[in-house]
Amino acid sequence: MEAKPSPETNPIRWGAAFKALVALAKDNDDTTHVFKIVDALRGESERAPLARMKQTEIGRKIIDEDRSLIETLADRESLRALPIGSLGREYLAFMEREGLSAEGLSDASIEGYEGRELDPELETFTTWARDSHDLWHVLTGYGRDPLGELCLLGVLYSQIRSPGTAFIALLGLLQVPFEYPGAPSVRAVIQGFHIGLRAESLMAQDWEALLPRPFEQVRSELRLKRPDFYERSHPLHDARRSKSRAAVAAAEANAA
Repeated sequence: MEAKPSPETNPIRWGAAFKALVALAKDNDDTTHVFKIVDALRGESERAPLARMKQTEIGRKIIDEDRSLIETLADRESLRALPIGSLGREYLAFMEREGLSAEGLSDASIEGYEGRELDPELETFTTWARDSHDLWHVLTGYGRDPLGELCLLGVLYSQIRSPGTAFIALLGLLQVPFEYPGAPSVRAVIQGFHIGLRAESLMAQDWEALLPRPFEQVRSELRLKRPDFYERSHPLHDARRSKSRAAVAAAEANAA
């Protein structure tokens, strides 16, 4: 008789990943497809980083207490009351500048993970990673442009080793030389991986306690290196896009 798979087994679903990848290629602004790819390729990969997280005092408390960040990060008035120059104020400025909400990723992940069940500890782990995503953006210095997201995936993979994250990052690496010609874009993504390797665990952090702290002090304590290759690539991309928009505007004006 063929043995039945363990109910805890989460097989990799290549078909679902490919379907989500095709959908993402058609609409790369829809974060739901990213969550579907990550979910389809996760397998049992998160159990090892979960175990590492629980080896730390803070990480164990986060998991045991089933802690959530969403309410804290969604409370903009409380964030606005924090000291100028604090992590919380930097996070708030980033979210307002980008037109984001703390609930946005939560809503996208709920749709992307629809029909999936995890054991409670893995659920807390994945939720904590999701809700702290934009804090990672702020602390690492990576923006939400395509290269910035890829670099952050490098950080994320070095810390969590998610196959879905690696899959998306590798596909992105094939495109960035064309998106950022003349810029050290591939080196920027590789540097993101090394920054994540060198840094303290970003999963096992008491973010609520860190929000009032001075931003640069938190970065230093987390051992986050400045992303200089990204910073050298990003202005080149912005300048090229501005030049392209100016050329289109001039052509439209001449046509009129």
